[in-house]
This record gives sequence, C-alpha cells and structure tokens, in this order.
Amino acid sequence: MKQPRLRTRLTLWFAASILVILLPVLTGVAVIQWQSMRAALDHHLHEDLEFALQMLILREGQVVWRVDSETDPGYDAGPHRWVEVYDAEGRPLYLRGIPERRDIWKALPDVDAGRRGPYTLETPSGAHVRLLTVQRPLAGEPLWIRVARSEDDLRHDLRQMVLIFAFIGPLAIMTASIAGYLISGRALSPLTSMAERARIISADRLSERLPVGNPDDELGRLASVFNDTFARLQGSFDRLKRFTADVSHELRTPLTAIRTVGEVGLQESRTIEDHQEVIGSMLEEADRLAHVVETLLTLSRWESGRVTATVAPVDLAEVARHVAGNLSVLADERGVTLAVNISGPLAASGDGTMIRQAVINVIDNAIKFTAPGSRVTVSSASTAAEHQLVIDDQGPGIPEDHRGRVVERFYRMDRDREGGPEGAGLGLSIVQWAMAANHGRLEIGSNPDGGARVILAMPRP
Repeated sequence: MKQPRLRTRLTLWFAASILVILLPVLTGVAVIQWQSMRAALDHHLHEDLEFALQMLILREGQVVWRVDSETDPGYDAGPHRWVEVYDAEGRPLYLRGIPERRDIWKALPDVDAGRRGPYTLETPSGAHVRLLTVQRPLAGEPLWIRVARSEDDLRHDLRQMVLIFAFIGPLAIMTASIAGYLISGRALSPLTSMAERARIISADRLSERLPVGNPDDELGRLASVFNDTFARLQGSFDRLKRFTADVSHELRTPLTAIRTVGEVGLQESRTIEDHQEVIGSMLEEADRLAHVVETLLTLSRWESGRVTATVAPVDLAEVARHVAGNLSVLADERGVTLAVNISGPLAASGDGTMIRQAVINVIDNAIKFTAPGSRVTVSSASTAAEHQLVIDDQGPGIPEDHRGRVVERFYRMDRDREGGPEGAGLGLSIVQWAMAANHGRLEIGSNPDGGARVILAMPRP
C-alpha cells in the first residue's frame, strides 16, 4: 500500500487532533447542559410540591383544591405539569391536570413508596415525565402526593443541541483540515525547494548548495546539515581526484622508467655487464613502485578500520633508540651523524607498531634531507600532559607555508628540484594518521640551525 504524502499525513493528523479535542468537549457541554436542565426541572418540581401542599385542603371529607378555577396565578395545571393525591392504599383522591382524563390516569403508574427523589418515567404513549412523590398528612390522614412535569421539552432542546453539534463538529473539522492542508503546504515549501535543488546536485556539481531560508528553525538547520555534508563530500571528491592524479603520476614514473630501460636494453647490443646494469635499474624502479603500493595499502588498511590501534604500554625512548640503530646504516651511507640524546624512559600508551612506523618515517626523512657531514639529533621533552620525541636535522628546513601541506599524500616540496631525494610523499601522511589514531599529535617547525624540527607527542598514560 502506497503511503500518503507527508502533507496529506500532516493534514490527517491535524484533523484527527481536532476531532480528539472537539468530541469530548462537545460531549461534555451536552452532558453539563442536560444535567443543568434536569436540575432546573427538579427545582421546579419541588416548588410545585410546596405550592400544592398549600393549595390542597380537605372539604367535606374530600381532597379539593383551595380555589375552584382550573388555573390560578401560582400553579397552572396543564399539559406540562400536574398533581395527584392518593390515600395510603394507593387509591386516587384528587387529580389535577392531565390525570383528570381517565384514559390517561389509567396509563400512569401506581404510587411507588420506594421511590425517593425525582425520577423519570416513560409513559405507554412514549412521553417522558419527571415525577416527585412524597407522603404528607392532610387533616391527620397520611396521603401520597405526586407532582409531575413533562420532560419532553428538555429532551427536544437536547436533541436540537446535539443536531447543532453534529453539524458544527464536521464543519469545524473540515475547516481545520483545509487550514491544516494550506498551513502544512506553506510550512513544507522549503522542503520542496531543497528537494528540487538536491535533485540537480551530482558528483560534477557538488559546489551547489541547498537554500537556507531561516537558519534558526528546524528546516534551516536541516538544510545547513545537508550543506555541510555536501561540503565534506566535495572535499572528499577533490582529495580523491588529487589522490588519483598523484597516484597516476607516481606509478607512471617508475613504470615509464622500467619500460624505457627495458626497450633501450633490447634495442642495443650490450655485454652481460650492461644487461645486469639495465636489470638493476629496472629492479630499483620496481622497488620504488612496490614501496608506493605497500605504503598506500598500509594507509588504506589503517583508514578502513581493518587495522585498529592496540593500546599497550610503549617506551618512546626505547622505540627511538631501536629505530636509530636500524637506520644508522642509511645515515652512514649518506655521511650523516645520527645521535639519540634521551636519558630516561618516556612511558606512553598506544599501538607500538604504528608509533614505531611514525618514528621511522620522521627519522628517515631527516636523514634524506640532511646534507652529508651534517647531524640528525633525536631528543626528548616532557610536560605534565605528554612526552615528546624531538627530531632535529640540519637540512634546508620546511617553509612555514608548506608545513600544513607536507602531511598530504604525495605532496613533495622537492618535486621540481633537480637531484632531490627520491620519495613518494607518503611518509608524513602515515605519521599524521598514526599519531591521530593513538591520540597523539604531530608538530612541524624549525630549529635554531635552520633545519626542520618534528615533534611526536604522546599523552602520558
């Protein structure tokens, strides 16, 4: 079953709410009005009884009315009210009003001594009367006196009221439904505009944004949330495009080199030593290609959540000394002095593998960008909140306007430098991700010698 539109559902909910409110209100008004009319009728019955007690007298052994007129200013016997008098055995002694007609008197019920207070009776003819029966002495004789008033007028008025309510209720609900439909349409019009604008937004038009009428109401905040989402998607797509372009460039370079070296080696007649040199060059480019792919796979595994940070005690000083020992061979090859000046332990908590990879990448970069005969120093600093590994080199340093971009994938300041150190531009991206995954931070600056200073900070456990 197809679900109705939101505007239709809102209109139905609004109409149902009006019905839920209106039905008990009208019912309550009718009940209160009926009780009020019934109470007024009972009050008149008591007045009739008091007046009848004053007008009834015993004359020559018979109960008669004090005056001979059928009507008098105090009590108008007629079709709407009457009085009856019965002896103790229930025999009629006096009838005034409708009960004077014998056929009607026979239809009236006997005097019921068990009834107390006013009560309603339906006659065989279908009329409704309100009766009040009491026992009062007259000239020393106990008599039953019953007064009555017709209730049909009250019931007629009640029916008229119910009919009016039956007409007003649906009319009010219909009017409220129309108003609700118009109001809901007005309220939902911003959603229609947002839907039309969102329909044209695609991967090629992520710069489009939804209209924000009132940023402080619910629809405005919803549009702002969607616009923020589109902005993040646009940023992601832009980074993906740059990443794809950079990956294509990084992979094309070694592949082109391998193809070129191989074609040259096949076209020219060479000695075994020449072929070995060609194969060696191809293997170097293959190693570079494998390094790029492996680094990308590492980042992909980390960011996808398949590899999560394992929290365990880590001594940053021990990690730094161990990494420096492993990279000392590389430093010696480049004629760079690598020194670790850390006296005591630096206790932290995090994933040892990720932290070790971050330290390796930073020290490796420092060695690559430091000129032969220079020095790379690993020291430490501590605050009340964290321990820091400080890596200083004596290279050209990182200009301030580049420090925010060197953590981007494939970004290299030396891309256009002739004879610059080889690299894929992924090392600091891994460092940035590893530190963030372990609640640490990466800080890039400069040292007094003009070289780069990289700080790896981890919170104290």
